Amino acid sequence: MAFSFTADERQEIDRIRARYPDAMSATIPLLHLAQRRARWISTEVVDEVARTLELPRVHVADVVSFYTMFQRQPVGRHLISVCRTLSCHVLGGREIIDYLRQRLGLGDAHSGTDARGLFTLEQVECLAACGTAPVLLVNGIYHENMSLEKVKSLLDSLENGSAPATPVMEEPATEAAALEGGQ
Repeated sequence: MAFSFTADERQEIDRIRARYPDAMSATIPLLHLAQRRARWISTEVVDEVARTLELPRVHVADVVSFYTMFQRQPVGRHLISVCRTLSCHVLGGREIIDYLRQRLGLGDAHSGTDARGLFTLEQVECLAACGTAPVLLVNGIYHENMSLEKVKSLLDSLENGSAPATPVMEEPATEAAALEGGQ
């Protein structure tokens, strides 16, 4: 199925192009714009971004293949990114990953989408929140200080559509948040 930017997206592209007069510099923002709607970067999306920016297709494809933030396969309704680096691993991240693979029916797969297309699990390198490990992102929203019980509750909420748009933090994620009265 062909992908093309909508009229509203074209207005956003004009704003992006004004900020990034060099077309190559606008590649990442346009890919983010496309992925927000398409949920992943297909070859059709690559073609449309290249056409829109009047860039060689290979440039856009190279950007997509270099950055892990761009999904190159279809993802489920909820994208779960779990940190697998040292702080998260030591503080329970491994158990969280194992639980998610089991609950989503992924077996020993490193990543994948459940049979219903509801959840996609990916293991990622550092999410830059080591002080509040273990950490995972769900649809781009940080969930910190996670435990198996919290993960189970979060997935249950997502399945029945009652998960909050933003997580409730039990303690400030950063010193700056603590100084500003973060909860």
